[in-house]
Amino acid sequence: MSIFRPYNYRNKPDLPENVPAKNGFFQFWELYFRKFWRFVTLNFYYFLLTLPLLMLAFFTANGFYISLTGNEDTVLFRGVNFIFYLFGFVPKQLYVPLVILSALVYGPATMGLTYILRNFARQEHAWTSDFWSRGVSNFRQGLFFGLADILVAYVLFTGMFGGMAAAGKTVGYALSVILAVLSAVVFVIWAFMRHYTYLMAVTVELGVFAILKNAWLFTVLGFGRNILSGLVTLVCIVVCFMLAPLVTVVSLPLFFYTLSWFATVYICYPIIKKYIIVPALEAEKNKSE
Repeated sequence: MSIFRPYNYRNKPDLPENVPAKNGFFQFWELYFRKFWRFVTLNFYYFLLTLPLLMLAFFTANGFYISLTGNEDTVLFRGVNFIFYLFGFVPKQLYVPLVILSALVYGPATMGLTYILRNFARQEHAWTSDFWSRGVSNFRQGLFFGLADILVAYVLFTGMFGGMAAAGKTVGYALSVILAVLSAVVFVIWAFMRHYTYLMAVTVELGVFAILKNAWLFTVLGFGRNILSGLVTLVCIVVCFMLAPLVTVVSLPLFFYTLSWFATVYICYPIIKKYIIVPALEAEKNKSE
């Protein structure tokens, strides 16, 4: 497809075509447990870097939840609330600087994590230290997409929860419902686009606007995979946050981020391979001939 060309492909191509294919579900778990301790290590790195941002998100979401329920004693996620208490040992003067720092490194950290998980999904080697080096080398795009994630999430969640809270009132009921529904729809679209923005950034040489344009197209071209990835992520969220506080306390720093994001990378990477990598490799092959 000409709209996806030309591209400069980073790193080596996928595995040779004559490698026997395995069932995708079983191959996923084989890859996960083969690199299990690396996944745990990477998850802990990512957890530490994004913890202040998580605490801000928890505090904000809990505030919205209280405004909906009207019960000030309600806690949205008790496991995260326990981690919040541990975070309380940090001096209050450091709260704002840590949140700002976490917001700035969130995108680059996601770049580094995505690079390693993409290599694992392609059954290629990656060092754990690539988490830091690839985050630095993709810092500018990572910063852009990270801040965009935060801004979009805040605006859309405000629209959803604000719309639902206002929907309980007689004034502006229809408008509030429309606002909540539109915010939810746009949030789902953005979540699907995120399946590809970071993946493209660590795989091909593209500007941010070209990445956004292609990510939008891939929400349609990879609709089935997006739904599957979204369902897997939803299951991970339910297991991590809603089963029991102890599950949250253990899984959040050790498993949640890498397992859910690896599933997304594993499920959605074939779309990028089909529409970007294979055409780019074929074009390079034709030029060399």
